[in-house]
Amino acid sequence: MFNRIVKMAVILGFALAGAGARAEQSPISVWDAFLKDKYFKDASIVEDKTVIDMTTPYRAEDAALTPVTITAKIPQAPERYIKDIYLIVDQNPEPLVGVFHTTLEMGKADLAMRIRIDKYTNVRAIAVLNNGEHHMVTNYVKASGGCSDPFGGDIYEALKTAGRMKFRTVGDVLADQTEVGQLNISHPNFTGMSINQRTGNIVPPHYIDKLKLTYNDQVIMTAETGISISADPSYRFFFKPGKGGRLKAEVEDSKGGRYVEEFDVKPEQAAEAAATARKS
Repeated sequence: MFNRIVKMAVILGFALAGAGARAEQSPISVWDAFLKDKYFKDASIVEDKTVIDMTTPYRAEDAALTPVTITAKIPQAPERYIKDIYLIVDQNPEPLVGVFHTTLEMGKADLAMRIRIDKYTNVRAIAVLNNGEHHMVTNYVKASGGCSDPFGGDIYEALKTAGRMKFRTVGDVLADQTEVGQLNISHPNFTGMSINQRTGNIVPPHYIDKLKLTYNDQVIMTAETGISISADPSYRFFFKPGKGGRLKAEVEDSKGGRYVEEFDVKPEQAAEAAATARKS
């Protein structure tokens, strides 16, 4: 009976698309039926691109490493700025990919990362502003199997490097005195849904659930994340390097692991290296 209902709903979805409905949207709205009330029960959400935009592939090459780029359309100014970004994948077993708490220290609340997608779905980015405004953008992505991607390696070997991090700046310091930073974190981020191909057993969940970034003791961003972030997470974000300093990354995982690393930031050297690379 359930399969018959789903089949009828899908047929109805195609019919609506043919009648002028938004073809890029999923025919059955998990958002309207459940997710909106779960995460934003009393909020009025505007769906537009005046505050935030998002880039995703229409068809992901690898569902376990689907790139997502969130672009802020407004600067992080004291009078009006983005303080939270929710990233949601409607059809994932755990739809909330993460909540990213952005700050004025970023200068611009852009984020880029890789996520897992379990089946064809809508992906949503919701920006919550300091004045209470909520703005949402929605993209449809064709991908499947990202959350249950089989694990073919040795679990213990994979965990030996958990928590190791690398950081680098990307490009020059921009006119608004911001620069792009990229943080790579070694961690298998097991979802609890994949099967170990060597043993046939389900790999228990073990994933990064907290992230904190500070620069010269000022908080840039904090985040709570779940199983929908890819293995070996990689984040790109803006920050204000000034004349240089120390970037500190603090990471916690679902098994109680805590990892901390600090990195020297020398923007003048990065700019010189980029200039040299352009001339060569």
